[in-house]
Amino acid sequence: MADLEGLMRLRRNTVEEKQKILADLFRNAEKLQKRKDGLVQKLKKEREAIDNNPELETLTYFGAFEQVVLRDIDRLTEELKKWELRIQIAQDAVREAFADLKRVEIVDRRRKEEDSAEFKAKETRELDEIGLEVFRRNED
Repeated sequence: MADLEGLMRLRRNTVEEKQKILADLFRNAEKLQKRKDGLVQKLKKEREAIDNNPELETLTYFGAFEQVVLRDIDRLTEELKKWELRIQIAQDAVREAFADLKRVEIVDRRRKEEDSAEFKAKETRELDEIGLEVFRRNED
């Protein structure tokens, strides 16, 4: 039977590569989420400042600022949805690669167990034959 070490090494490498890609996707999504959270906090802070000091000129500028920030928040929300879909796809790929690795490992383990059982059975037969031969010689 063929040795599966090379195939297992390849499968492990595939799993690791897919995990790295997944980690990068998570990092990028986290950066977007932080930017979005920062904009939300900035908008909240500016709104509190306006509530504490409502002047007509400031309210005018705040309206334009608020529109821009809300548009950016919506854009980031849409972008995050795209990243979440990419993350789900990458997670499925990691799961599939890991399942492939496990299948190969199971086949390898079973082959080794079969080889070990065959070796033990052969060894037992040989020892039995030696024992019988010694017994026959002692009988004679």
